[in-house]
Amino acid sequence: MNQAQRRGLARLMLRWPQRRTELIDRCDQDTRFLELSEAYEAACGAADYWAKSGSPEAQMRAEEYRALAFEIERDIDELF
Repeated sequence: MNQAQRRGLARLMLRWPQRRTELIDRCDQDTRFLELSEAYEAACGAADYWAKSGSPEAQMRAEEYRALAFEIERDIDELF
């Protein structure tokens, strides 16, 4: 598991604390889950970046990345 996958897993465990054991177990069994964890980290990181940016398009970009993170959450939820 690489750094981005670990950070994505950590974010998911904060998002769904009741699923921590399932999320950790999934890491050992499912490469798709690891890919989604990495994508989740990237989307959340980008949303955080744009939320702090002072550029004119920042709010729109932050919302786009939050929506993407939500879609990734739905994809992960379907794995369970």
